Amino acid sequence: MKQIFYSFLNGCVFVALLSLMACDKEKISEDPQITLGRQLFNDTKFDNIAGQTYSCATCHPSGDMDHKKWLLPPISTDSIATPTLFGVVDTPPYLWFGEGGSEIKTVTRVVIDSVLHGSATEEELDALTAYQLSLAVPANPWRNSDGSLTTQQQKGKTVFEGQGKCNVCHSGEALTGKFKIQIKKLNPQVDVPSLRWVFATAPYFRDHSAATLWNVVNHYADSVQTVQMTTWGWNTLGIYDISLTEQEKTDLIEYLKTL
Repeated sequence: MKQIFYSFLNGCVFVALLSLMACDKEKISEDPQITLGRQLFNDTKFDNIAGQTYSCATCHPSGDMDHKKWLLPPISTDSIATPTLFGVVDTPPYLWFGEGGSEIKTVTRVVIDSVLHGSATEEELDALTAYQLSLAVPANPWRNSDGSLTTQQQKGKTVFEGQGKCNVCHSGEALTGKFKIQIKKLNPQVDVPSLRWVFATAPYFRDHSAATLWNVVNHYADSVQTVQMTTWGWNTLGIYDISLTEQEKTDLIEYLKTL
């Protein structure tokens, strides 16, 4: 009887293990094109300017950012910050000045052809594009476990949408208006960056001139901002008087961390 019981138990365990293995296999399976894209993203074969030293992942490890500035002619004539690629599917136009247009494939081609002086086949470009577009914004650790906001974070949201005037530029699901702006303190005209995952993307601005979110908030607060927006062929000019108390700034920063 014991032998039969143990045989039955072992059989159940074996079946359970097989089921778990099947679930794991199903869980980790992905589009082969994305898998190829990830491999190419980490491959240095496209680099013909520095002896196959650099890959896409050099600046964007795991699709994120390296927190550095790079001089990348002809894309830029001065050193510019590396943006994260998390959620990039929702953030056109691409590149800091919006000159990348709305197609990641176009930007990828420019980087490989003009920056790395390499070449990629259409199949490789499609795979690289598929991988980049698959990069989702990770779950935010600053929110409550159910995804809701704390009382202070909710107060910060009110500042963001009210006196802070943040949503004038940072709007929509990705918190980028998908347009270019020119602000008196920030020249030249730049594409509005997404605020998703912003707590992890310091230092800030394209030139890394703001080390912390506190620096960013102080950059805009207690001043009159003249903003010119350009999107899809039209221009609008806005003048915004932003004045925040120290508590409002603190609340706003706590909310920014949750985005």
